[in-house]
Amino acid sequence: MSSSLSSQKQHGSRDIGRRRGETTWSDIDKSRLYGIGTVMYSALTVALHPLTVTKIRRQVLTNNSSATFNSGSFFETYYRGLSVVVSLAIPARIIYISTLEFTRELIDTHSRRFILNPPPVMAAYEKQLQSLIPFVTPFSGGVAGGVAAVSSQAIIVPMDVISQKLMVMEDSVYREKGSAVRVMKSIISTEGYGGLFRGFGLSLFTSMPAGTIWWAAYAGVKDQLNHFADPNYPMEAIPVIARQGLIQVTSAFSAAFAASILTQPLDTIKTRMQVAKGKADFFSPISIAKDLASTSGLFQGLMPRIGHMGVWGSVLSTAYEYLKFVSRKDYNNT
Repeated sequence: MSSSLSSQKQHGSRDIGRRRGETTWSDIDKSRLYGIGTVMYSALTVALHPLTVTKIRRQVLTNNSSATFNSGSFFETYYRGLSVVVSLAIPARIIYISTLEFTRELIDTHSRRFILNPPPVMAAYEKQLQSLIPFVTPFSGGVAGGVAAVSSQAIIVPMDVISQKLMVMEDSVYREKGSAVRVMKSIISTEGYGGLFRGFGLSLFTSMPAGTIWWAAYAGVKDQLNHFADPNYPMEAIPVIARQGLIQVTSAFSAAFAASILTQPLDTIKTRMQVAKGKADFFSPISIAKDLASTSGLFQGLMPRIGHMGVWGSVLSTAYEYLKFVSRKDYNNT
């Protein structure tokens, strides 16, 4: 064991294997994070909303559908449900980020501490445990991503139910009844308040693996590629900032591809269930899955979803890294 590692062990350092300069949850000024983040993420949501609308419509429509969505203006066609998404996404995002960062730091800290100072019964496996250090980042990111995704579902599901119904309305119906309040009242009057949470169980079942896979893949790929951004790495012809951008995009799209492929059937079933007309009892996940499987529709909307998750993830992760940096408590001193 190296003297450096021995020194860290003696002091019980939690930073073994971490990259120098990494911003942790305890380093962040939360009021600044939420203030700047609200504006930043609202802008990203507006910019990427058309991709969400496209994905939802492709998941819902069948080959025999005659629904029309394109007779209105671009805004009317691709920005339906935006007000619902923006207003509810802000509290959902606050819950998501808080849970993600707190859980990730907690798991990361305790995992590294366990590896550095294993209990006596595992002392003989100390070297084997230390070989697991490279896996701590994707592990903590994956678990935290799954927990964060689940924690925000109480707000996300009603948002999805209302906004998705607006997204898939035919043009003629939307012009007459395309109001979020009207849609919400219609759902409550026909199904009760439970109608706003249609597909809640399936949404939980979908969001956890999607969040786990995305953050684990993103953290793992980014951690493996980070050495390319080192100013001393022999790639002087490519500016460091360009290398960092390429790492962000590669990590985000790798995560989007993995999460989309593995969870697309669940997401399609959930969407079909949430936008269906009538009582939820008539639209069980099993019957929807059988219908989609018989028409090879389980992967409808896959490419728009990969595109949305990839673009959203690339921009969001880059913006989030910057947001964490400017929200540091010592930012004015850097």
